Amino acid sequence: MMQHAGACRHTQLPGAPDRLPSEIAGTPWLHEPVLVQDAADHEVTATASRRLRRAHDFLAAAHFMVGSGFHPDAGPTTLRLAAVFAARMHRSKDGHLPLSADATARQLRLSRRAVYRHARVLRELGLLAYVEHGSKRNAMRTRHGDAWTREHGYRGTATIFAAVAPPVWDRAMGRTTTGKGYTARVTGVTDSGRRHATAAAIERRRQQPSPQRRTPVDNTRPCTPSVMPPQPPTTEPVRGEGKDSAPRERAMPSPTRLQRPKRPKRPTDWTAHQTAHAMSQARSVQLHTWWTQGFCLRQLAYALRPLLAAGWTAQEITRELSRWTVRQRPRHAAAYLTAEIRRRTRTGHLHLPDGLTAPRRRPPVSTGDEGDTPHGPRYAAMQARKAATYRPAAARARTHLADVRRQLAARRAADVLIPGPARSALADARPENVLLTCAEITRLLERTSAPTQEVARRQKLVAKAERLR
Repeated sequence: MMQHAGACRHTQLPGAPDRLPSEIAGTPWLHEPVLVQDAADHEVTATASRRLRRAHDFLAAAHFMVGSGFHPDAGPTTLRLAAVFAARMHRSKDGHLPLSADATARQLRLSRRAVYRHARVLRELGLLAYVEHGSKRNAMRTRHGDAWTREHGYRGTATIFAAVAPPVWDRAMGRTTTGKGYTARVTGVTDSGRRHATAAAIERRRQQPSPQRRTPVDNTRPCTPSVMPPQPPTTEPVRGEGKDSAPRERAMPSPTRLQRPKRPKRPTDWTAHQTAHAMSQARSVQLHTWWTQGFCLRQLAYALRPLLAAGWTAQEITRELSRWTVRQRPRHAAAYLTAEIRRRTRTGHLHLPDGLTAPRRRPPVSTGDEGDTPHGPRYAAMQARKAATYRPAAARARTHLADVRRQLAARRAADVLIPGPARSALADARPENVLLTCAEITRLLERTSAPTQEVARRQKLVAKAERLR
């Protein structure tokens, strides 16, 4: 205990004030008892200190209370602990912070006892108040309630502090407050408090790093910076346009993927006058066809070239497109027109001269038998592997099946040449299916004939009774 206390006394905290301002040091209330010795007043519901939500206010209050010498055990280590607590205040909108004794001890390289002792010093100075006491109660059970299961595990309840400002610090800073205790709030400042706030703001401004100096604009060039020569267009992706857009690397084509060769550009037989006439006709079609509106007029005119080359007018094209049952707007109207005209011409629904519609491009299909395609050798190797693995067994199965069929055919031929005994009236009454001996079969017949004899006797009695009538 004494070793830790001695180590704490000689630990320096950068930025801590060495002495108080002269106008504050001479105040009479500075020697009044301000320590909170009663443990019952350390609760957030009973404390006389008001709530703090900003970390710099809590640090300023801690420097003032420790530097004033109100507590004999307060020192630089107390300010280090206050700085650690201030760094945790941003996690809560109310300025609440967890104690986390083990993590705090590792961060400050102190023992748990030293952390608890300096936390008690901050509580007695009126800078901390209990929101919740730490215990062995499972916080996971409290969080999940009735939905808690064993899979949620165990986590002890942490000690939660609230950062507060003692009344003596508000009086020293020249602040006037309304209300009492934790819910009190600042409503104004005095003249001395205004001077002190101005000096503190100037000091914080002086401690902040100076901004980078901007270089002046060079106006010696013949043109202003806003007038720049045009740059050639680039295909590089623009990076950093949005605040959430991450730079994407250009996807490299896989060398193993078979890519479709691009169709080379070829000149058309259409003149400039014909192209202009096609665009005027396409504009009229676009005005009368709802699912083509808002699309590129050039691409639309190019897609309608087969119909225009066949001599169709804009009215005839519009009448033809109105017969198509287009339920929703296509994503690419020109591509849809090209594909639909080609399909209707192939199926006979649209009659156009030959050669006006280009055949549908299809990728070359490889059967694997030729060796001039990338799939030929691989397919041949796969077939050779299958033949070496599965064909011997298949050959044996085919041979066995042929033998079985041969034997069955020979049996059927022998039955035809040599007639066997008469077929029994009973189904499946073959010798191999009969498991009874001859004596058992005789006794069975005798038992089954008894009902037949009884029926015959009753019939005779009925006939005799009718004759007597």
